[in-house]
Amino acid sequence: MAAMANNEFIGRSRSRSNSSKTLANRDHFPSKLYEMLESVDSLDFSHIVSWLPHGRSFQVIDPNQFMDLVVPKFFKATKYR
Repeated sequence: MAAMANNEFIGRSRSRSNSSKTLANRDHFPSKLYEMLESVDSLDFSHIVSWLPHGRSFQVIDPNQFMDLVVPKFFKATKYR
């Protein structure tokens, strides 16, 4: 019965991985987000978005400038608006 449960789980995980575009986006988003946050100081965007002092999360300080200036440099499309 455990094998059957594994087969069911594998079947579900396979059906989720059918879209390579979805997997690619899922794989790239965290690295692009990290790259963006690490670059804000050098790009002079730290007044728009930055790491919080403890370094475990970030804050978008100016959402309009974030969407207009920062997001287009790191992400192709967004559904934020």
